Amino acid sequence: MAERRLGRGLGSLLTGTTDTPEGSQEPASEAAKEVSVDAIRPNPHQPRTRFDEGNLEDLTASIARHGVLQPIVVRPKGDGYELISGERRLRASRAAGRKTIPVTVRADIVDGQMLELALVENLQRSDLDPIERAAGFRELMESMELTQEAVAERVGLKRSTVANHLRLLDLPQSVQDMLAQDMIQMGHARALLGVRGEKACVRLAEEAARKALSVREVERRVRAMNEAADTKKPATKDEPQLPPWATEMQDRIRRHLGTKVTVKNGADYKGQIVLEYFGREELERLYALLAPRESV
Repeated sequence: MAERRLGRGLGSLLTGTTDTPEGSQEPASEAAKEVSVDAIRPNPHQPRTRFDEGNLEDLTASIARHGVLQPIVVRPKGDGYELISGERRLRASRAAGRKTIPVTVRADIVDGQMLELALVENLQRSDLDPIERAAGFRELMESMELTQEAVAERVGLKRSTVANHLRLLDLPQSVQDMLAQDMIQMGHARALLGVRGEKACVRLAEEAARKALSVREVERRVRAMNEAADTKKPATKDEPQLPPWATEMQDRIRRHLGTKVTVKNGADYKGQIVLEYFGREELERLYALLAPRESV
């Protein structure tokens, strides 16, 4: 289902057609034509920040030999054009020394759609690393004031996928960079979200990359680190030492929800369970876990 939603969105973009209410299709763009590469400005909402140099060189060689087989998509902007999709082809064309490139002009694309369409193209072609995806989702939420659920629907993914990516932005920047550079995987990063303290998180991430630790091993070490921290933490008058059953409950809830949890137990089993969150996205994720929508 997700792939079909993505396919329709990107297919409509690249073919330049839109569905009318009666179901017929009408052109939403001009026919492909050659445009000077110097007249095309980059997409200011491009979610992709890293381009594989080897792949780009291969594409440059192919374009130098065979030309650009599929037009890029642009929209009119000022006295030139603004790129919607096809940045790799545009970069490779310039590198190959081409003066012009075939384009499909979409005059109907407004500012709010630029990021959405760029995200759909890159997601369908698996061109984004997890951090680029997360940053794109966040920008889409902020620029268009969308919920995680609305973003997921627009890009054809599950809401949980969007939520899991957004949580990655809570990691220390150096750990985000390691994930983006494929030094650790998504599973490692999600486990590292449970580490208490930025320095400890970075140290474990570096060790995971250096020793090629499995995701299961990183998860085990995160649990061990947190349990050790709980053991060393001295009791105070305001925070009495928890009984073993409460400590186990606290750790179990923390592992399940993926956030810091504090169990405060008093006389006659009266107390509080405190959940911590660090942003709107994290709050929405916990809300969905604790009170999922009823399905018909």
